[in-house]
Amino acid sequence: MKLKKKITAILATLGLTAFAAFAMTGTASAAGETASVGFKLDPRGGTFFKDAYKPGNLSIETSINVPPGSSTIEPMKQANLQLPGSNNVTFNIDPKMPVCPDSAVNATTVSVPVETIVAACPKSIIGNGTAQFALAQQTALARGGVIILFNGGKQASGPLKDQPRIKLYAYSYDTEVGLYTEAALAKDGSLDFPVPVLTADSAVTSINLNIPGVPTSIDFPAKGITANLPAGQSPNYVQAKCTGSSFAFSGEFLLGDRPEGLPPGPTTTLTDSTSYACTGAAGKANFAGLRIKGPGKVKRGKKVTYKVKVKNNGTATARKGKLVVSGKGVKGKVTFGNLAAGKTKTVKVKVKFTKKGKVKAAFKATAAKTKAKTGKKTVKVQ
Repeated sequence: MKLKKKITAILATLGLTAFAAFAMTGTASAAGETASVGFKLDPRGGTFFKDAYKPGNLSIETSINVPPGSSTIEPMKQANLQLPGSNNVTFNIDPKMPVCPDSAVNATTVSVPVETIVAACPKSIIGNGTAQFALAQQTALARGGVIILFNGGKQASGPLKDQPRIKLYAYSYDTEVGLYTEAALAKDGSLDFPVPVLTADSAVTSINLNIPGVPTSIDFPAKGITANLPAGQSPNYVQAKCTGSSFAFSGEFLLGDRPEGLPPGPTTTLTDSTSYACTGAAGKANFAGLRIKGPGKVKRGKKVTYKVKVKNNGTATARKGKLVVSGKGVKGKVTFGNLAAGKTKTVKVKVKFTKKGKVKAAFKATAAKTKAKTGKKTVKVQ
């Protein structure tokens, strides 16, 4: 059982590495091996935009390949992956999606089938995946496993504080053992992780993750079992915008023998990189309804400050924004610059009232190539 547990550990640990690949091109070798990485990210309908984030389907894969005729593969010590940073790709927690609590899925729930883990947090799943590894470095002893990713809320502390916390559960039907681990993707897109020393120095061969993915069934004939992997329950978990012409991805893998009870062998570094083409549409800025806060009674001749929340719920940046206040005996004006898609800005504007009585002040937000939006407030001028 010790052998099985340690071998399966590589499956779950590699699950973390998987945050980033799909489209193979090996570039380096160690004892004949080559590293391949890939990345695929498509919009969920339509196209990506240059300025606005849109939900996407993310597929990830990494692989260590051996030359033809080779019967062994070196174990992986560490994988350092680089996804597109937050300027292009983000992971987002749906506030309506429940967090999978530590009481339901944790480090002690490592030897139960995927069906049991899924039942523990069925509405918290964000993706699924698969992995391959080689027992005792033997390519002929390749084994497969399955992965479920859960929403763990936000990272509580450390350098990744407030980043989406991902809980990963991996299970091998061949060894009937699983493992739990977790991670958070850094804002710059980096994801670095160590691979534990495995009994018999077993090795990883490949990993695949899909967020949110689709429902998938995988057969394990030797066990007479079909594993059913549900898709992620949050279609907006991965969001992206295409500021250039492609998404870039790279990986660095440290390989080397690590026999138990003996000094580790020399480390060799394999690297690979790839890109995935994307086209960002120009989009269009659009102001939502204005929210105006300020006094309902003022004195004639005095300037009064109002706070106006301006939101751009369009698909492009609103540029050279202005807020103009007008009406009978009403005057005010201020510029508020650019407002990115999906963002809100509180604009302070000083307004002067020159006529007594009840007046209607019109607050009008404008920007280049953007339809103006007007809000009104009735003010009593004394």
